[in-house]
Amino acid sequence: MLNYIKAELWKVSRRRGLYVLLALLAACAALFTALYSQQNFAYLAQAVSATMVVGFLAAPLLVQLVDGGGADTLKNELSFGLSRGRVYWGKLWAALLLGAGFCLLLVGGSLLAGWLFMPHGRAGEAEAGLELVGFCLAGALPVWCGLFTACHTLALLVRSTATWVAGYYLTFFIGQPLLVFLAMLLFGMYEATAGFSLFTAALMPYSLLMPAVLTEWQTGQYQLWCWGVGLGWVALGAGAGLILFRRKNVR
Repeated sequence: MLNYIKAELWKVSRRRGLYVLLALLAACAALFTALYSQQNFAYLAQAVSATMVVGFLAAPLLVQLVDGGGADTLKNELSFGLSRGRVYWGKLWAALLLGAGFCLLLVGGSLLAGWLFMPHGRAGEAEAGLELVGFCLAGALPVWCGLFTACHTLALLVRSTATWVAGYYLTFFIGQPLLVFLAMLLFGMYEATAGFSLFTAALMPYSLLMPAVLTEWQTGQYQLWCWGVGLGWVALGAGAGLILFRRKNVR
C-alpha cells in the first residue's frame, strides 16, 4: 500500500496542474497575509482560523489531481493484480496527504511570515492566536477528510470530471440547504435547537467551518461534532464507494 501511495504522489508531482494550483493558492495566501501586515500577529491568526472553509472549496481540485486520468490507467492497474480496495484506499490516502501538504504550505507559510515580520502585540496574544488556529485545524481535519472521501468516491465512479465536480458544488450549495429548509417545514425543526444544528452539520459538514460558527463555539462539544460528522462522512463515503467501485465495470 505504501508503495502505491508513493507512486500516486509521484504521478501527481509530474502534473502541471499541481504547480498551477499551488501557485494560485500561494498568491492568494500571500495577498491575504499582506492585508494584515499593518496589524499584529494575533489579528492574522484570527483571520487564518476563519479560512478553514477553503478546504471544502478546494477538495474537488485536490482530489482531481490524484484521480484525474485514473479512468485511463485503472484497467492496467487492476490487470496487474492490484485489488480494488487497495486502489481505492491508496488514491484516497494520496489525496489526503496532498491536501495536508497544501495546508502545511499555505497556512504554515502565512503564519510563519506573520510571526517573523509582524509585531506580536501584548504578552500572550500571539500564543493565544496560535492556539486558536490549532483548535480550528483540529476541528477542520476530520471534516476535510469526509469531504475528500466524498470527492474521491465521485471521481472514481463518475467518468465525467465536469459532472461530478458540478454535482458536488450544486449538492452542497443548493440541494442540502433545500433539504434543511424542508425539514424545518415538515418536522418543525428550528435553528435554535441543538437537534437542528446537529442535523444541519450532518447534512452540510462545511457549515461547521464557517467563521460565524467558529467565533461563537470554541468548545469541546464543537470538536466532538466535527469529528463525529467528519468520520461519519468518511465511513459512509468509503463504504458506499467501495461497494459501488467493486461492482463497476472498468473499461
